[in-house]
Amino acid sequence: MASKISRYISAWLSSCLLLLMVASPLLASPSGEVNGFVSEARRPRPASTVDGLPFATASTDTTVVVLDSTTVADAAEAVAEILGKKPEKKVHFINGFGVGADLVGLIQKIAGSDWSQMEVLARMNIKERFFPVFELGLGEADHEGRDLDNRFHVRAPYFRVGCDYNIRAKHVDGNRLFVGLRYGFSFYNYDLTSPTPIKDPVWGTEQPFDLEGLSGSAHWGEVVIGLETRLWSIIRLGWDVRFKLLIGQKADEVGEPWYLPGLGKRPDGIGWGGTFKIMFDI
Repeated sequence: MASKISRYISAWLSSCLLLLMVASPLLASPSGEVNGFVSEARRPRPASTVDGLPFATASTDTTVVVLDSTTVADAAEAVAEILGKKPEKKVHFINGFGVGADLVGLIQKIAGSDWSQMEVLARMNIKERFFPVFELGLGEADHEGRDLDNRFHVRAPYFRVGCDYNIRAKHVDGNRLFVGLRYGFSFYNYDLTSPTPIKDPVWGTEQPFDLEGLSGSAHWGEVVIGLETRLWSIIRLGWDVRFKLLIGQKADEVGEPWYLPGLGKRPDGIGWGGTFKIMFDI
């Protein structure tokens, strides 16, 4: 009987000791104490010495991996490159500005055309979708008539305002497909001259034909369709085709101008044009 009681007491003590050993890490305080006792796993180890110099030793069973935002971004980009997909770039509301110049007028001038127009532009990039634009140019013409011995000369600025819409706004890959509208206007003075005087058919007298400083103005609309691509870094190249519609024109009663700055050779209500421009995105 006594032996049975001793076995029961021994089994009960063993169970309690095992339970205490399992529960002690869960009940440990941050300082490593468990009900007044210091956990062996957290007990500081004595300092050791190397060549007489003390140093602390410690051990851990846990491996900690620290990842910052840069590491995660680099890893995502690497995975996207392996899969053949480029990560989408973040597009802000104001996504930058751009300036540029049209090269067609420069080519016309070098080629010796009797009319040309030098043009620069500035625009804003709104969410890679809308591009409000302002265009400023200088149009000039020096034309000699074929049937009559007369000359037409004009040199005046012109302005256009409008907006382009990027159809490929969801694909921020450097390529853009535009459709847009423009409103253009110009105020100018032009000259009509002739080296040959006009002869009066009744009296036979001659009058010089030299009319200078005739004033005029015009305004028109344009529908624009164009393409643009990134050449390198912030440098872009693009071209467009423009359908032009003359809205209104004022000219001297002596005669209408042969060329309208910004619009081109005077159309009969409608006309066509285009640009080939180099752009710099800021």
